[in-house]
Amino acid sequence: MPVRTRIDLVPLSRAFERTVQDFADACQDAFEHPAYAWPATTRRRNGEVVSSPRNIVDLGTLRDSQQPPQFAGNSARIGWTADHAAPVFLGAVYRKRDYSMPARNLPRDTARRFDWAAVFAKHF
Repeated sequence: MPVRTRIDLVPLSRAFERTVQDFADACQDAFEHPAYAWPATTRRRNGEVVSSPRNIVDLGTLRDSQQPPQFAGNSARIGWTADHAAPVFLGAVYRKRDYSMPARNLPRDTARRFDWAAVFAKHF
């Protein structure tokens, strides 16, 4: 008598999607953490005076521009649509200003601290 087993990937897919959503939520939370060094005191556009370490929220435009995760097969994409997303996350050198903006790569920093295996196991 033959024995057969069935492997259903739906629970894996659901666990992956929920893990990615938890990571997206962790990124949103990370905007508020004062984790980034800055070489000077700054008056933000919202009127707040900040020094170092600081979070990367001023008016909240970048934080609020986070898009929901998009899934394609075995990959996911999370994006930020604010015009200043790349300079904030990757850093920038301005020719017309006398300073550079250091990278504050929140997605990368969050991914390094995120316990992917534990979160996936929780959802699986």
